[in-house]
Amino acid sequence: MTREIMRKYIDILNEGNENLEEKWGTETTVSPSERGKYKGKTIEELRKSYNALKASGPHHKGSPEYGRMRELAFAIRAKSGWGGVD
Repeated sequence: MTREIMRKYIDILNEGNENLEEKWGTETTVSPSERGKYKGKTIEELRKSYNALKASGPHHKGSPEYGRMRELAFAIRAKSGWGGVD
């Protein structure tokens, strides 16, 4: 009985690991002129811009506002400490 429980537990852990190994849905390229676009902004300034766009929404996928919200969300995550981004 104990071995069966351990095997189920290991199977559940393996399923969780598979879910963590996600990949980007599409190949992403950033033009050189867009790199560093938010370098001089603080997280607070980015959140303020993001929240203003969010309040004026909802914005449909493909619209310029939707794209800008995604850029801001990414910049906020990047400046939150991962990857050593300024």
